[in-house]
Amino acid sequence: MKERLSRPGPKRILALDGGGVRGLLTVGILSELEAELRKRSGRNDYRLCDYFDLIGGTSTGSIIATGLALGMTVAEISALYKTVIPRVFRRFWFQGVGFLRAMFPSGPLATALKAQFGGRTLESSDLRCGLAVHCKRIDTGSAWVLVNHPDWVYYDENKGFRLRDIVQASAAAPHFFRGVMLTLPVPGDADKSVDAFVIDGGVGGYNNPAMELAIAATDPAYGFNWKPGKDNLYILSVGTGFIRERTDARKYRSSTFVGQTLNALRGMINDVSLQQIAYMQAISESQHRWFINSEKADQPTAPYLAPEPLLHYQRYDARIEDVPADRRRAEHAQALLNRELEPDDLKGLVSITNSADANLALLDEIGRRAGQHYVRVAAPPAKFNPW
Repeated sequence: MKERLSRPGPKRILALDGGGVRGLLTVGILSELEAELRKRSGRNDYRLCDYFDLIGGTSTGSIIATGLALGMTVAEISALYKTVIPRVFRRFWFQGVGFLRAMFPSGPLATALKAQFGGRTLESSDLRCGLAVHCKRIDTGSAWVLVNHPDWVYYDENKGFRLRDIVQASAAAPHFFRGVMLTLPVPGDADKSVDAFVIDGGVGGYNNPAMELAIAATDPAYGFNWKPGKDNLYILSVGTGFIRERTDARKYRSSTFVGQTLNALRGMINDVSLQQIAYMQAISESQHRWFINSEKADQPTAPYLAPEPLLHYQRYDARIEDVPADRRRAEHAQALLNRELEPDDLKGLVSITNSADANLALLDEIGRRAGQHYVRVAAPPAKFNPW
């Protein structure tokens, strides 16, 4: 692994957002990317772990990232998701009310991750490229990035973590799943250990992990020490569907405290993600910039926070919000599908727990169309081809 990560030449990073079942939209996008890279490389067995030197994700993105880093094809991950999602997001009568305990039992997700990742750890030789899993340690208030680089300053303490445990922790969104207790060795004392309670990385501001991956790739603490620059570092950031949720002010004010808290938390995660996209575009070279808002637009003068681009950055995602036809952009779901969507379909797309077959099929279709769109307008630059 150290030899792979230390090879000369430009480096490629894949960053995968969190978003529950909406990870299927990510998978749809990646299927088109994988097809493009197979065409370029001339190899029908080419996989994303062959192209990207580091793959990192948060929550559902950490599941996809770990599968890809272990050499799974996108088709294999898609099949896994379509099989496992209905089991994971199934509520039982004994779960009780969601605001009193986790909405979903952790057992089905733990079983699925164990079947897929087995007993492999962060130091597993089965990992074919760099891996980063983002989560939040609650007992110490620390946002964690766990990487498999042997020169990471905390590698010796954390290399024994099982992949299935850290991925489950990364996907343990508050209110939906219970967190995971991990046991850490105490440096210098083999007889002592300490417990760490770990939950979803979105709570630590990492739901969109692209910026943190840029830091991990260049900060000596993580061991990679990759050189920045628009010809040296490529980060592809893939979302799970963008929506700016709008709420009637009067209804929001009269809603329950729990409802207000959950809406505020969702809004904060979306705001941080969009803020990070704006920062990344402001320091990077990009082929096709993501529209931020009516004030910043798509930042046509970027990069403007650095005298020279610090990397090449690209965002792939689809907008799944309901807006008038004259305000839609090419990445809106309706434009990608070339058809209108029913209000119930749009409402279903927003939910991160909607495991209905029709919703999963729609997420997959939107993802594939978005992937086709971005491969046309912003495919990975030829200067980053590893062959």
